Amino acid sequence: MGESAGMALNRLINQHEFPEVVLKDILGRLQSNSLGNNDEQSKEAHIWQQVRYLENWLRLKGGK
Repeated sequence: MGESAGMALNRLINQHEFPEVVLKDILGRLQSNSLGNNDEQSKEAHIWQQVRYLENWLRLKGGK
């Protein structure tokens, strides 16, 4: 079994210095998605979407 979405998200956050505004944006998205959402597959997919957002941000802005 590969890396979970949560593990991938944590890895990216720990390995790179993202601006606070980016991290707050992701936190807000994760919190709003978890409210009333009991579908674990949907939650996992949404977290993967945030992982892709960070990966794309790194590609476009360059990571430290």
